[in-house]
Amino acid sequence: MRVVLNIRLFSLLKVIISLRFVLVLLTSSVLFGCSNFRNLSHEIDAIDSITDQYQLVLSQPASDSAVVILQLKDINQSEVDGYDGIINSDRIHLQLSNNIHYLLVFEDKNQDLTLQASEAFSVINLSDYQDNSTIKVSLEVNKNEAPNAFVDRSLSSLLKIELDLVDIGAVVSLEDPPFDRKNAKLGMWQPLTFLLEHNAGLYFLSEYDSNKIPILFVHGINATALDFEPLIEKVDQSKYQIWVFNYPSGLSLALNSKGLNNLMHTVVTQYKIQQLHVVAHSMGGLIVANSIRQCRIGQLCDFVSSMTTISSPFGGVASAKQGIEYSPVVMPAWVDLNPEGKFIADLFSDNDKNHTPHFLAFGYNSGELFNTKSNDGVINLSSQLSRPAQLHASQILGYNENHLSILDNDDLFEDLSEFWIRAEGAH
Repeated sequence: MRVVLNIRLFSLLKVIISLRFVLVLLTSSVLFGCSNFRNLSHEIDAIDSITDQYQLVLSQPASDSAVVILQLKDINQSEVDGYDGIINSDRIHLQLSNNIHYLLVFEDKNQDLTLQASEAFSVINLSDYQDNSTIKVSLEVNKNEAPNAFVDRSLSSLLKIELDLVDIGAVVSLEDPPFDRKNAKLGMWQPLTFLLEHNAGLYFLSEYDSNKIPILFVHGINATALDFEPLIEKVDQSKYQIWVFNYPSGLSLALNSKGLNNLMHTVVTQYKIQQLHVVAHSMGGLIVANSIRQCRIGQLCDFVSSMTTISSPFGGVASAKQGIEYSPVVMPAWVDLNPEGKFIADLFSDNDKNHTPHFLAFGYNSGELFNTKSNDGVINLSSQLSRPAQLHASQILGYNENHLSILDNDDLFEDLSEFWIRAEGAH
């Protein structure tokens, strides 16, 4: 199935193998003439031209309930183009397609992603905020003014996500062009071009089989799904089917998280998936963790049996912070990888213990004879083993491997296989 989608994906789609390389670029090139920075600057300008950014500020935070923001093109049509959710917060940053004209914001007291007439809400016409990106919102109960097209309608029945420039369910081989190493760099420095050249999507490595449990693999920055080849080759494909998420890693983690949510929603609806495992490497682990955190509002991710993160920088990456401070052009992904940024702070802010089973795997071999630092050659152990991530994890195991070699570790695969079986039994 190929789904044709438009540029609106950027509002929805909208280290780390190479973060050392990035740091070298930052320190050795005050050169704005560097082709990577020049390309990145042009791509960011192009994305900005088709999207708008807003800061949504609630006049009074909703306590013990979620606030849901529905993105609408037409307030009179019962179609939702995208959504966001916040718990225990009074503000959210939104990057929306120019095609979005309204926001329907409501306090979702029972977290069912459905606006009831008894719940406080506000309808925002974005044309009123063309010159002011900060939107102050007061939520009030008003049964007479509630938009009838959305009252008592579940979000799952209203979502009409149009995905363009993205493949969903296309059967591919890891030798195909989207996974070529050159596209890893393209996705980091030229994310718009990466999308326009049809490198993004949720791909199947075999024809869909309703009798097999899907395992979805999510790569990190400056990478493609090809990194998982050693691990994928070990999977029992008489029981499991392999899916891979290929995405432009230079975009913000928040946008890529939304992109992953939208793709999963589409494919799960199409195939009526009951169980699915997610395995993510490096920065991909942050995208998956944030994606599942968001779609747990309303139980939209109940089909996810488990998530496994491998060598993921849950405490952020120091060189990303340096990139923000010193780079002539700031890559959006660096903002979310900043150890002092909001994305990292919010990643495990949900204290609900009934979360998706999480296997946290980490590596501790730097691969360098004289390196005395505690890392896997790329990510510090202090980041891989951040306290919030450890408290969230169901299982934590370490391996004497570097950042990439861990994906070919037999012990990891054995532990992973046992974790899947336990998660399936508990699902």
